[in-house]
Parts: sequence; C-alpha cells; structure tokens
Amino acid sequence: MSLKQEQPQEHLQDHITSTYTNLRIGIAGLAIVLPFLLWIVGYIRSNLPLQESMSAYYHSGGGTTRDVFVGILCAVGVFLYLYRGYTNYENYALNLAGVSVVGVALFPMEWGCGNSCSKFSLHGTFAILFFLSIAYVCIFRASDTLKLIKNDSIRSFYSRIYPLMGIGMIVFPIITVLLTLVLQPISEARSTVFFVEAVAIFIFASYWIFKSREIDLTHSEELASEGKLKITSPRLFSKASVQTTID
Repeated sequence: MSLKQEQPQEHLQDHITSTYTNLRIGIAGLAIVLPFLLWIVGYIRSNLPLQESMSAYYHSGGGTTRDVFVGILCAVGVFLYLYRGYTNYENYALNLAGVSVVGVALFPMEWGCGNSCSKFSLHGTFAILFFLSIAYVCIFRASDTLKLIKNDSIRSFYSRIYPLMGIGMIVFPIITVLLTLVLQPISEARSTVFFVEAVAIFIFASYWIFKSREIDLTHSEELASEGKLKITSPRLFSKASVQTTID
C-alpha cells in the first residue's frame, strides 16, 4: 500500500502564492508595529518619554528596547532578502535593502557624544541605502506588472501611487537628516524626528500592502508559477517587457 499522495497542482500553486503573500504582509506588519512597540515597551519597561528618534531606542533606558529595535529590523531584512521580485534588478534592490536594514540594526547610532557626534556613520549610511533601494523598487520596478491590469482607471491609480511612494521614501529621510543636522541641533527634545521617521516607515509598509492588492488583481504570481508569465529583464531605469500565455 503506497503512502504517497500527490498534491493537486492548484493546491501547490496556492502554497507558493500564499508564501509570498505572507512575506509581504509580514514585512508590512512588522514595519507598522515598530514605532508603536518602541514607544510602548520603552514607556512600560523604563518609563521612557518618546525618544528623539527610533534609533535612540537602541541605547535609551539602558537598552531595554534594544531587542525590539534589532529584532524587528533584522526580521524585515531577512524577509526582504528572501523575497524574489520579477526581475533581476528588483531582486538586487531588495537584497541591498535587506542587507542595509540589518546594518541599521547592527551598527547603532553614536550615543552620549553630544555635539561631538559624527555627522556621518555606518548606521546612517545603511539607513540611506535602505530607503534609496526601496525608492528604486517603488519608482522603477513596481509598475513592471501593471500591464496585466485590464481596468484602465485601476492601472492608472497604481501607476501614480507607486512613484509617489518612492518619492516619499526619499523625501522623508531627507527631512529627517535636515531636522537632525540643521533645523534641530542636538538637544533633549527632538521627537519630531521620530514622527518623520515613522511616516517613512508607514510609506514603506503601505507599498507592500498595495503591492499585495495589485498582485491579487493581476494574478501575476499564479501566472508565473504556471509558466504563463514571461518578463524580459529591463535596463536599470526602464520598464520590463511583460507577456502572458493564457490557454
């Protein structure tokens, strides 16, 4: 008596698509809860007021929120690295973003140095690389599969929202830098930076939510798993060529 049971092809395809869906939702969910967890855990465990930035939670309160900060960023980094896009350039950007956000976690900001703190650091460099990588994905790669959306108005909506998210991923980190280095010199009260960082993180999370919805509309992952989707790798800043072969 054979114990071998063959899984229907549709069932296996559901497993594949649900895995990618869970990765996207996991990335978005972790990003959304990060600011709140830092604030709440810091307050509960060390009675910390809202800190000047998210990165400050690595050190503040004797490091009581360090595990939250490092753990969530590393988890997001691993998810980004494991996630596979539709083109090589998208994969390269996501891999760089994943490595960079882990770098943000493992190379903390300087602490306790006051006005003598360096304006440049590995921590800041990795943060910039992370946001630029995701901005590239939003602006140049996210729209690669929009051709599969048949409804013109929906396709137009996504073609506008993705670049706007990419611009936000550039603008808000720049605002953070300006607040830190120019508009708000080193001080005890600088929580505005925390909120600006939170906006950038929420935009990042929103991208993965919108991307999941778009993929649900186009069924691009199902088509890819069935071998019915062909995407020709584009140049760095050009759109990919998308073809489908549907029986």
